[in-house]
Amino acid sequence: MTRVLALDTATQACTLALWDEGKLCLRHELLARAHNRHILGMLSEILDGERLADAVDIIACGVGPGSFTGLRVAVSVAQGLAWSQHLPVHGFCSLTAQVYSAGSARLLEDGDRVLSTIDAQIDQLYGVWGTWQGEQFTPDAEAFICAPEELPTASSDQPVTVLGSGERYLDRFPPSLACAVRRYPDVTPDAGVMAGLLGTGKLSLDLQPAHAVRPQYVQKNIGWKKLSEQGRHD
Repeated sequence: MTRVLALDTATQACTLALWDEGKLCLRHELLARAHNRHILGMLSEILDGERLADAVDIIACGVGPGSFTGLRVAVSVAQGLAWSQHLPVHGFCSLTAQVYSAGSARLLEDGDRVLSTIDAQIDQLYGVWGTWQGEQFTPDAEAFICAPEELPTASSDQPVTVLGSGERYLDRFPPSLACAVRRYPDVTPDAGVMAGLLGTGKLSLDLQPAHAVRPQYVQKNIGWKKLSEQGRHD
């Protein structure tokens, strides 16, 4: 087993956990727009006086997509900790982490078609489609961002489970998604679930040096212009 420190701040949840040989220490709080003020204190509580270098082998970090500021908090904290102790980092998709949270809570069944979503707060949502089978999530493709009306439709007629805060737009989803018979809007990434899966080898690790970890913004066109592009303001 590998000792894994996992964290994610892509959503309203500020979640941090340490998995060590079957023992899990978890802090999971709903702290919208306050992650940066709490995450280091949560880390101190989890370590409980132990040195990071003596407690952790790998840092696992949710890289999004999600809140622009939240992603920067998680990645910068993971990078700082990894650099300071020469630890490798594993970046994981926050949308995928939501699926494993739902699976851990027994909200999913084998063969379920799953749409994991996060409200992008700009009248759009982040999402990823995939299948839950054998306690594993297999995405159809990479994460995307779109307006609710432009959601890619399900690849089959089987019932769909919608996870995450993007469910608030359900009444604007394409009519073909009316087969979404199960909806769990309160599901968020859970660092305890990810730390356990990675620590026991149930999910494979893709280790990187700290400098190589990057937020997964998905949204390429942020919608702002440099001053030189804005024209005159009289």
